[in-house]
Amino acid sequence: MKRLRYAFLLSAALAVSAIQTKEAFKVILEAKWQNLQNDPQKIELFGGKWILAGSITFKKKSSEIIFLDQIQLTWKGEPIAHLIGSLYEKNDTSSFLPIEKYLVCDSQWKKSTQQLLMEFKEPLTLGAVNTFYLVLTVPEKIEQALKNGEFHIEQTGLPLRYREYVKNKHLSIALDDLHKSSNRT
Repeated sequence: MKRLRYAFLLSAALAVSAIQTKEAFKVILEAKWQNLQNDPQKIELFGGKWILAGSITFKKKSSEIIFLDQIQLTWKGEPIAHLIGSLYEKNDTSSFLPIEKYLVCDSQWKKSTQQLLMEFKEPLTLGAVNTFYLVLTVPEKIEQALKNGEFHIEQTGLPLRYREYVKNKHLSIALDDLHKSSNRT
């Protein structure tokens, strides 16, 4: 009888552990559309408005050491010839500051695959919560196209433990949904 009770307790503990492990690693994408630059001279100098397009948050409940060295986003929408983006790490203040101190990397646009590739200068060790902000330089001629599409995160650019979470999820920075909902109000 004792063996049966221990076997039951062990199987219950394993089941709870499996459930906790399943959600031990999360990636959360949130769309935003915040103009960070209103000065016409700077907009001309930079080649477009600086738009805070969204945030990417990595959460983990594990004490496992995980390094992040790249993020790949695939564009779904009207094809874009060229796009400039930068990735910033969340700072200690409550409001976002796009300054050099928090810059993780600038992106490369891969026109053939419509991907925004962000390769970090140095791998970052992920803590319990890490938030990154995607800032795009948006020329007027592609602004509407961006507002009508979305970026999907590619699992191949993520650490293995986060790939499992992303595999069966539809994770996107859906600028089209954000734009539609703001027009409804």
